[in-house]
Amino acid sequence: MIATLGYVVPELFHFPGCEKFTNGLGALDTIPTEGWVSLFAFIGFHEIAVKPRVNGMGDYDLGFGSEFLENCDDTEIKRRQTAERNNGRLAMMAIFGMLVQDQIFGMSPFKLMRETGLWGPN
Repeated sequence: MIATLGYVVPELFHFPGCEKFTNGLGALDTIPTEGWVSLFAFIGFHEIAVKPRVNGMGDYDLGFGSEFLENCDDTEIKRRQTAERNNGRLAMMAIFGMLVQDQIFGMSPFKLMRETGLWGPN
């Protein structure tokens, strides 16, 4: 879900000093080597340092909002987990669709809509 939001926001806003960065898949070419190293170092640190919380709901419980489920009955927890999985699946399909469109046309979907219109060139 955050990936979809992160794909849309750069179309509307750039931090100062980042105006020359391209959007979409083109942004991968603008990341310097130091950026890739720091990205992989952070991912590695996160994998080593972050552990499931004690007395949590399972191996996946890292404490990101699961404390709101502690006073819920089992059917409500099951319903919320199903809703969260379905929303996550929808978000994965959305970001995948935007990435495929970016790869096919060579520009982000929003830039394509700005240049050719919502339904393509007339």
